[in-house]
Amino acid sequence: MPEEVLEQLRDIQPPPPAGFWPLAQGWWVLAALVMVTVIVAIVVGWRRYRRHAPKRAALARLYRYSVPDHPGPDWYAGLNRLLKEAALARHPAEQPAGLSGDQWVRFLARTSGDPDQPWQQLVNASYRPHSELPPAQARQLAEHWIRRQSW
Repeated sequence: MPEEVLEQLRDIQPPPPAGFWPLAQGWWVLAALVMVTVIVAIVVGWRRYRRHAPKRAALARLYRYSVPDHPGPDWYAGLNRLLKEAALARHPAEQPAGLSGDQWVRFLARTSGDPDQPWQQLVNASYRPHSELPPAQARQLAEHWIRRQSW
């Protein structure tokens, strides 16, 4: 080979490093999967939040319901009214608003998942001047029923 041709030769030059942009296809797929996951999580969370709104409202009303030392039948009737409103929001097809007496007791026992609780005393306290069920226990029983519902 002639010398002048050899002088024109240069060392092999590596190509410039790959830039950040444009992204490779794998990064686009990963970004799409992350976006879909975030959107699904937001939609599911929002639906759950809306579905549990009656439960949150019932518990908020219950927490504002003060526990007197010597409650009368009106206090227990208000507690039963709160339970009926929550039951109507949760079980509208069973029409709990029209239930009273033993039917209401059976409904509370069946839907609570804990039929051994003193549901009968809670319902009867609305009609008696003095209840055997302490007000703190009645409030706790109402909270138990609201929390046990699958909203």
